[in-house]
Amino acid sequence: MRKALSSAIFLIIMLIVLLSVLIPALLIFNSTPIYSSQGQIAGTGYQQLQKNEENQVFRGNPNIYYNSSLMPYIEFLYNSIPYPLNITQIYYFNGSTWVPALKNSILIAGNQNIYLPRAAFNQPILIVSSQANFYFLNPNTSVTTVTCG
Repeated sequence: MRKALSSAIFLIIMLIVLLSVLIPALLIFNSTPIYSSQGQIAGTGYQQLQKNEENQVFRGNPNIYYNSSLMPYIEFLYNSIPYPLNITQIYYFNGSTWVPALKNSILIAGNQNIYLPRAAFNQPILIVSSQANFYFLNPNTSVTTVTCG
């Protein structure tokens, strides 16, 4: 009789443990994925910022001009109210690989020149912004330069 009673108590305890694990698991897996929707909202905001920066640069605010002289530099010239542009890295091509030219990121909030190493002379450059936009410039061109071929 005691053995039958202990088996019944064991089954009741196991049923309670099983239900205490299954019920929260079902609630978690069947609930609305709030974190997923928050991530989508944040991602949409980031994409809007990225597109806004791209539109500003392609409209010439700032106009980015790459002067490839013996002392190569990049000129940032604002035509209207400055839209801050955070440059995380500038690369120049040395003939075989892309070499970083900056040690730290630079915030461009007004008319400014960034001087590049002499090795960048007559080489293409790649500007990377904090919004993950890439701007490729050949020597003595600007971002808004349009070439028809």
